[in-house]
Formats: sequence, C-alpha cells, structure tokens
Amino acid sequence: MRIISGNYKGRKLISFEGESTRPTTDRVKESLFNILQFRVKDSDVLDLFAGSGALGIECLSRGAKKAVFCDNSKEAVSVIEKNIKNIKGDYKIFNADYKSLLKGNEKYDIIFIDAPYKSNLAENAMELIFKNGVLKLGGVICYERLYSSQYVLPTGFKAYDTRKYGITALDFITYDENSSNNW
Repeated sequence: MRIISGNYKGRKLISFEGESTRPTTDRVKESLFNILQFRVKDSDVLDLFAGSGALGIECLSRGAKKAVFCDNSKEAVSVIEKNIKNIKGDYKIFNADYKSLLKGNEKYDIIFIDAPYKSNLAENAMELIFKNGVLKLGGVICYERLYSSQYVLPTGFKAYDTRKYGITALDFITYDENSSNNW
C-alpha cells in the first residue's frame, strides 16, 4: 500500500497482518481518487472504519484541509498513528465507536465508509449521518462494499454513481435534493 499522489506520493503505508482488516487496494484507491480529484483540495474529510487510515492520508497528501480518522480497534489506531507520522496537516484520530463521532457538531465534505463487509454498520452510519446532518450540502459519501451485497439508503440520500472493481463496489452518495429534509 502506498500514497498515490500529492505531497507524499510514493510513501509506503503499513497495513494489518492477517484477515481481520481488508485495506482498499491501490487499484480501487486510484480509481476512487480519480473520481474525487476536484473535491479533495481544501475539504474536510471523515475516514470512518479507518483501518490503516490510507484514504484520509491520501486526502491530506492531496491538500485536504482536515482529516478525521475513526476506528474502534486500538491496533488500527496504532497503525494510523504510524502511517501519519511526518505527514503535515490538520488531523484527529479517534479510537471510538463510529456512533459517538457521528453525534458531534462536525460536518464533512467527504465521508469514507469502509465498514466490514457483510455487516449493517455502513447502513447504520449513513442513518446517523443523515439524521445528524454530518455531511455538508454538496458533500459526498464514498461507500466501499462487497459488490454482491444489497443495502437500503436512508430516505434523503441518493447514490449518483457506482463503480465495480472485481468483488468490490464503490458507491458515491449525496443528498437527494428531491426529498424534504432539513440539512
């Protein structure tokens, strides 16, 4: 795993040993950031279920204003801390359950959701994001999931693009301007 572009291009990132965490592959990450390229600079980013922190770190390398990392695993937080060492930028790392972070007053331009496959954590996170107005108007949720999995978006959100990479899918989700809500 490596940083693909920006100030820290080429820097290697460490990951986890074993099968407990599934990092986003460089191929998927490169495609993801080709799609997001004009959104990242000066953005506020939330990397939920952050794992190694690769997505948020990529954003900092590309000029994001701030990145917040959240993972409930102490091992993940330790890996993020090692990966972000010597990376300049405004960032915070939380060793916490995603629910506690989504109750705050922070709002984000980009939210990465890379929850464990075959769990309902991503859907629950999106419910809280919508309920608490965590996504800024015009912002995007990037949801990495198993392509074969089905899910239901909360009322008020819409997926405007889906890309498939082997068994992985990336969904790009934003507010549905046709729904009545109070963002």
